[in-house]
Amino acid sequence: MRFGKKRNSKSLNNSSAWEESTVEDPEPEVEPTVDEEEQESAADSDEQPESDANDDDDQEEPAATKRSKLKLVTPLQKKKPGIVYISSIPKHMNVTILRELLEPYGDVGRIYLQPERKDGAVKKRTAKGKRAMIRYTEGWVEFKRKRVAKAVVEHLNTRPISTKKKSVFCDILWSMKYLARFKWIHLSERLSYERAVFKQKLRTEIAQARKEATFFQDNLDRSEVARKKAKREQKANKVA
Repeated sequence: MRFGKKRNSKSLNNSSAWEESTVEDPEPEVEPTVDEEEQESAADSDEQPESDANDDDDQEEPAATKRSKLKLVTPLQKKKPGIVYISSIPKHMNVTILRELLEPYGDVGRIYLQPERKDGAVKKRTAKGKRAMIRYTEGWVEFKRKRVAKAVVEHLNTRPISTKKKSVFCDILWSMKYLARFKWIHLSERLSYERAVFKQKLRTEIAQARKEATFFQDNLDRSEVARKKAKREQKANKVA
């Protein structure tokens, strides 16, 4: 009896062990192929949430702003102009001709020529009523670069304006000087001051002429009154 029980227990134990092996043993794993790995990686990339991409953008934006703040933009320095003073302007010279003569040496800006005045006014018409040729006494030329103005003065000063025999400026020498620390606004202020002085002088002369005219007219009136009075007295003496 004992022998039979032991045999049955062994058989039962073996059957339970077989059942456990059949139920609990997992299925054999199959290694994924290359195509399946690529599909899974593509699916993972598609399934990433949009918030991650936005987070990356949010993180990149402040970095870009920081970089832009760190970049220092140096402003371009303005080219300082230089002014050349011409002490004598020859006959037949005007602004157009002077510009044509000086432009080959550098960029020329503004030009001002002081017209010759006779009796405080510029003569624009001749005695016959024709247009008169205006003569100029001095001039100022503005070059857009200071160093060009200095170079022009060093190169042209005391040299002939033209060497051509047919030119009206043949054998006439340049008389130039570079004006250091002189700006065009200084010239404008000077010209406006000269105009104001000229107007004031003209007003004073006109007022003086009016005083002289009124004084002469008063004396004339008084002499006329005295003459008429003398005639009356003569007539009265003759009648008496």
